[in-house]
Amino acid sequence: MYALLPFWVLRFRFPFRVALALGLVGLVGSSGVLEGIVTSGEYTKVFGSLVLPYLYYWYLWQYIGEDVIRGFRLYLKGALIVAVLGLLIFLDSLFPIGIYAALSAFLKLNLTPAAFGIRIASTLGEPTYFANSIAPAGLFALWRLFFRQPDFDAYLQDRGLWLKRWQALAILVALVLTYSTMALVGLLVSFALILLIKRQLRTLLFSGFLVLLTVTIARSVPEISERLVGLRNATEVAETNVHGSSAILYNHAVITWENFSRNPWVGSGLGSHPVATKKYSILRDTTAFAYAEQNAPDASSMFLRIASELGLFGILLTLFFLRIQYFKVQLYDHKGLVLKLISAAFLVTLLLQLFRQGNFILNGFPFFVYGYFFAYQQFKSLN
Repeated sequence: MYALLPFWVLRFRFPFRVALALGLVGLVGSSGVLEGIVTSGEYTKVFGSLVLPYLYYWYLWQYIGEDVIRGFRLYLKGALIVAVLGLLIFLDSLFPIGIYAALSAFLKLNLTPAAFGIRIASTLGEPTYFANSIAPAGLFALWRLFFRQPDFDAYLQDRGLWLKRWQALAILVALVLTYSTMALVGLLVSFALILLIKRQLRTLLFSGFLVLLTVTIARSVPEISERLVGLRNATEVAETNVHGSSAILYNHAVITWENFSRNPWVGSGLGSHPVATKKYSILRDTTAFAYAEQNAPDASSMFLRIASELGLFGILLTLFFLRIQYFKVQLYDHKGLVLKLISAAFLVTLLLQLFRQGNFILNGFPFFVYGYFFAYQQFKSLN
């Protein structure tokens, strides 16, 4: 990023609209500095870490000509590589043949043990990060295996967006073997969005059995079952009956509500959630005290962090962005349909990140934000 950004700044026009949007967020987010909640240094660090990646990824999209199909084609190839690496590492955990040792020599890889094998994270650090980042590829894998439409599938193949059967299976199996609740939620959201696109509303309404089946399967997986039980028992915040991540997420939901109720309009400023965590954490005097300030910088959820640091302004800005870029297409309109599928794929990751990952830039998140934006812009240019 730091190597390419200066060259792209010289090559492409300055993104005034992006700068204005970031400037508005920065101006509203400076309320924490003005009120003495955070230091100017902390604010500059947080705001600066927001500005540079969002400028970089804007220029990246300029480099590929704002071509959403080309951008998603590149992403899909990368997602497949990452998924296959994850599966190889998983197999190596069951039948050690040195794959992990060889890959870890030049890649940073984390191993998270599971009841069976490991929780796949591949090159993305944590299983949840993998689930969120590979979710768009998961939507295309579902389309390939369960929603085939011959004439349109040929159109996808011509544009390099058609997955082979083994590729689609590899992506879906890798997502399932993260043993991550977010992976299952992402697949369910993808399934629902595809049904909406295909106007299969009856199927969507009567597909509750699929949700029940997914929950039933999830309960048989210890790593997921612990989190489901943890969410149900979250209000008891006792280490004996609440999973750590569930306690942390519930803790930050309470912290956000307390902070939001005191700073409802523009929040307490960028970088201020750790201060709110120190004030309002409910875990400090419980047996789960070790989790009292864990994930304080990102609130365990982008929506919670936005509500806490930017208040109603941030919430409305987020909802406005998601709604204004949403569009409908006709199934016979192949050009529009492929853009809609890509838009829906990016939307899955945006929704997952809002629920369960509060870092504004981690794992290339701005790429998905701009991809969602440019899919709508390209669709408008067709009409």
